Amino acid sequence: MKKIIVALITVLSLILMSYPHISHAAPKGYEERPVELNVNGKFISTDVHPIMDNNRLFIPIRSLASMGIHYSWNATTKVTTLKNKNGEYLKITVGSTTAYKADQPLKMDQAAISKGGRVLVPIRFVSEALGYHVNYEAIRKIVFVNSDDYEFDMNMITQDDLLSARRAAISLPITTDFKLLGLQGTYHEYSFPVGRADAYFLLDGRHCTFVEIKEGKAIAIGQYDDTDRSRTAGKVPPNMVYDTDPIMKPYNKGSVLFMENRDGTAKAAYNDENGKRVELKTKINVYSDIIQPLPDYQ
Repeated sequence: MKKIIVALITVLSLILMSYPHISHAAPKGYEERPVELNVNGKFISTDVHPIMDNNRLFIPIRSLASMGIHYSWNATTKVTTLKNKNGEYLKITVGSTTAYKADQPLKMDQAAISKGGRVLVPIRFVSEALGYHVNYEAIRKIVFVNSDDYEFDMNMITQDDLLSARRAAISLPITTDFKLLGLQGTYHEYSFPVGRADAYFLLDGRHCTFVEIKEGKAIAIGQYDDTDRSRTAGKVPPNMVYDTDPIMKPYNKGSVLFMENRDGTAKAAYNDENGKRVELKTKINVYSDIIQPLPDYQ
């Protein structure tokens, strides 16, 4: 028991040492964080991030290829033609709020836009018109798009390959049944229990959100405000005591941290078998690269 407590204290010290340093380097607000795109359980790399405009989310048409949607663009007429795997066509004109599906007019809340040499279309309208489902997760600013036949495989979480399991874990939209304390989201840091992928807590620059994965769903079970530990929500009690609170039970053997940087890189940190702090750094090409390969025992 003493060894467990010592290990936990060491891990928590690692968290508390690194967390304030990163949060102090967060000059940008949550609204400036780019929106990430996940299609059928996979994060997508785009040359232009999805953007939020007037509470509507727009994605570049090039990203639609990852959804199995073919597209063409006529620069003269400013019309993009989209076709799904069932052969259904959708025509959208930049600047127009009327689209056409099988020559039938459809009203759009907002028109497609052109920005930075890229054409962006309202993702919810396009997805639902062509048979996809859209879920926007505000906690991390991620839009999830799933086809009708997509179903998450829970075996992805329990597999022996921890790298793939943890990447699958963060590819699930976080759901919650309590009122969030707020949204910061200027960076993301995940802390997984050693050797596991079925739970993590997410640090976003101010809040800590505890998540567990059950039956193919990532469920937020509680949250606290790191600037005022008396402010909590869900199953986190005010002024939580780390070494005794049940919510920390999965982390009794220690935890592994995966941290997003602001320079296109990510860092992993853990204690090796001798208790020595180890830090790794990697380039992020796609959001899931935050989770890096580690030794098997981690």
